[in-house]
Amino acid sequence: MSTMIDKMEVMMRFGFGIWGLALGAMVSVGAVSLGAQEVDGTRFRAPEEGSWYHPLDPEKWVHVGGVASEIDGVLTRIADAGQSRTPPDAPDYQGAGSWLAEWRAAGEKAFKEGRALEVAGDEAAAQRRFRAAVAYFLQASSPHTDDPAQRGALKRAQDSYRALAGLHPLNIEEIEIPFEDRSFKAWLHKPDVDGPVPAVVVSMGSDVAKEELLPYFEKQLAIRGIAMLSLDLPGMGTSAEWRASPDLDKLHVAAINHLRTLPDIDGRNLFLQGASFGGHPVARAWLARPELDLAGAIFMCGPVHSALVAPPEVYAHFPQFTMDGVRTRFGLEPAAGFDKIAAIAETLSLKRQGLFDGSEIATPMFAIVTNDDPVIPLEDLEAMLARGSNVKRVVYDTPGHCPERDSREAMAASWVVDQLR
Repeated sequence: MSTMIDKMEVMMRFGFGIWGLALGAMVSVGAVSLGAQEVDGTRFRAPEEGSWYHPLDPEKWVHVGGVASEIDGVLTRIADAGQSRTPPDAPDYQGAGSWLAEWRAAGEKAFKEGRALEVAGDEAAAQRRFRAAVAYFLQASSPHTDDPAQRGALKRAQDSYRALAGLHPLNIEEIEIPFEDRSFKAWLHKPDVDGPVPAVVVSMGSDVAKEELLPYFEKQLAIRGIAMLSLDLPGMGTSAEWRASPDLDKLHVAAINHLRTLPDIDGRNLFLQGASFGGHPVARAWLARPELDLAGAIFMCGPVHSALVAPPEVYAHFPQFTMDGVRTRFGLEPAAGFDKIAAIAETLSLKRQGLFDGSEIATPMFAIVTNDDPVIPLEDLEAMLARGSNVKRVVYDTPGHCPERDSREAMAASWVVDQLR
């Protein structure tokens, strides 16, 4: 049923800032040719992210708000202190010189400096230090498990984001969204335009907190007059009271329904967007919940079937960092075996839930993936999109998990504008 768009190819080059990396990628728009793909966890992490327990991605940390020289200093101290540990950032050590201790110390220093600058009346400089504090506390907390020290660091990231929101020139509000007999917190970011305004509900991967999403709002959505509601996936942050279940889109649905009650939000123009594991609830809501009457859905590189029904031994090849986060989202103990992970993951397969079959879906869908992603094989993508009558695909002609963030978010924001009703 999919509407095929004439295939075109454009060459795109992405700069990676201070780290001097460049990636050339061919992007295909429209139908894609399918080849056999396997779920291979050894390809989940890009080689440049290193072989430590934590992925080393300084460019992303600068993107969130960190300072390059401070990041370099933290990593140097961890490496020097961890020479007797393999890897140097081993998560079971949290003392002096550890990943958690060094990043938390950097966060506390930045936060303290931000408060001093705020008192002195230099709000612009205070914002920069609060941004840095957010970035550093998020690293201290990663991969955001139930470990008390990690949860404490994540709370400090939330405190820092709250301080930043209080000074930000745009409206950023922490809101409570009712769900079942409780509620969860999310950040509502609104552009400086007269309302009501369209809104995009956004979530990211299983190890990415909602406090990382401010650059997307500032650089792409606010300038287009679009609001953004960022929320954590079940099992982390302010959504930790719930864990992964077959209806993984449950909090996203609650967020959409709540936005429709707000007078400054345009209830006819609500979108869902998600990347990596955050793409799964977007796909599920698009397939299973036509009553949401979304203006559109943006799916980026999320698991929908093959990666969720892989045999237990496949998960052993994914990074330990990633699987530790997954265990927490699934509500499992830290030492839970891959068989227990596989048993829960299988229940999330949208194909096994019967959602790849059914009536035609009119809600617009924009899917952005790479041509060889260990999480979302192209066969899965096409099977999922087959029900759609208004579908656009962008396939980056480069392997690996998820396309580069800035370019995919720019395309997503432009597409949202095109779908406004």
